Amino acid sequence: NTFTKDCNTCTCKADGSVDCTTNPCTCTYKTRVYNFGAQFKDDCNTCKCQYNGQVECTNKLCQCTHKGQTYRIGDRFSEDCNECQCLATGYVQCTTKVCKCTYNNQIYNVGQTFRQGCNTCTCEVNGRVSCTNKPCNCIYNGNTYQISDTFRKDSDGSVDCTTNPCTCTYKTRVYNFGAQFKDDCNTCKCQYNGQVECTNKLCQCTHKGQTYRIGDRFSEDCNECQCLATGYVQCTTKVCKCTYNNQIYNVGQTFRQGCNTCTCEVNGRVSCTNKPCNCIYNGNTYQISDTFRKDCNTCTCKADGSVDCTTNPCTCTYKTRVYNFGAQFNDDCNTCTCQINGQVECTYKTCRCTHKGQTYRIGQKFYEDCNQCQCLSTGYVQCPTKVCKCTYNNQIYNVGQKFRQGCNTCTCEVNGRVSCTNNPCNCIYNGNTYQISATFRKDCNTCTCKDDGTIGCTTSPCNCNYKGKRYDIGSIWYNDCNK
Repeated sequence: NTFTKDCNTCTCKADGSVDCTTNPCTCTYKTRVYNFGAQFKDDCNTCKCQYNGQVECTNKLCQCTHKGQTYRIGDRFSEDCNECQCLATGYVQCTTKVCKCTYNNQIYNVGQTFRQGCNTCTCEVNGRVSCTNKPCNCIYNGNTYQISDTFRKDSDGSVDCTTNPCTCTYKTRVYNFGAQFKDDCNTCKCQYNGQVECTNKLCQCTHKGQTYRIGDRFSEDCNECQCLATGYVQCTTKVCKCTYNNQIYNVGQTFRQGCNTCTCEVNGRVSCTNKPCNCIYNGNTYQISDTFRKDCNTCTCKADGSVDCTTNPCTCTYKTRVYNFGAQFNDDCNTCTCQINGQVECTYKTCRCTHKGQTYRIGQKFYEDCNQCQCLSTGYVQCPTKVCKCTYNNQIYNVGQKFRQGCNTCTCEVNGRVSCTNNPCNCIYNGNTYQISATFRKDCNTCTCKDDGTIGCTTSPCNCNYKGKRYDIGSIWYNDCNK
């Protein structure tokens, strides 16, 4: 059976033990500890503590850096006369207004107005000066004259002429008064005072080392750029690449993330459909993050709809035999179990003893002389220390053997000692009673009453054999004249 403990899967093994996966169930992120499944914010990103102890966060850009200043996504700020915004791409986009105008060598701020003759001029946001175009008059001595009118004043008859040069020199070329000509994109005119006045348009832009004419359009990655009349290049602000799970995708590219479809958007973000994904494995359906058992392995339904299983072998080979995971078997007196990792674990009992060149199994009992020995689980033989022989009066007796000592009975004990009864003993011989150690005569022999109640007599012969006749000891007879 399998069950869940926190974020781990545990299995009840055949030997009664419990084997659990070792997922940490907490995540440490920037010194803080979060429980498995917890969601939290890191700046503008959302993070989640995974079951494997790792933290996964969304990959949004949370700020922009512009000219040494840091701005949060969506922040708006002013730069001179332009409005800027921190985009979700991490880039700052500003309007491209020209904030100054130059006119007749004077510098004016955007929006500033000034007089030019009878006309009013304004510094526009594109850096150009626009003026009213009123025809201006001159009033002299109560009379009104149009611009360029000439008139007489009472004189002495002499001729008085203006001293205008009537030509202009511009970039080594000479132009007549009133002549108009082009200088790049600007129009110039030779004035009556010999000066050349030109429009003040910017004719080109410089962008990343390249020069473009006003109005030119060109591409930069997936963005379209144009050289503006202000001399600045304006480009669309599409982010042309997306990074997702350490993979780079082009804008517009779609890819699969589990059962969902993701697209690399122009702002550099990846948008995915949000279908709840399941895993189908061997005909069964599992939810994302579900774990289940396959034989001795633990499988997990991953976020991409695939199933990831541990690769434990589920069988063990031990001494050429193959056992299934969880199987228990005996090796001699030891019990062995096939583990989930394909290894066999056995108890470490000692199964036999060696004693005086003989081998015995654990628990086996055997005799050594009068002692009963046993082969212990430690591998050692234990024997009692009985002494198995007794020596008494120079005689050897086995343990338990009984023998007579006079009128008493003696026994060879297990400790090697002889124990005897202690009866006072007499000897009876031919109807007579004798005390222990008493001696008496029997014929020519001497008899003794021994301490075991028996009679011991000498064995001297008590007669003589002479010439075919037997004579008692002490007898006297004659042989011829001899006595």
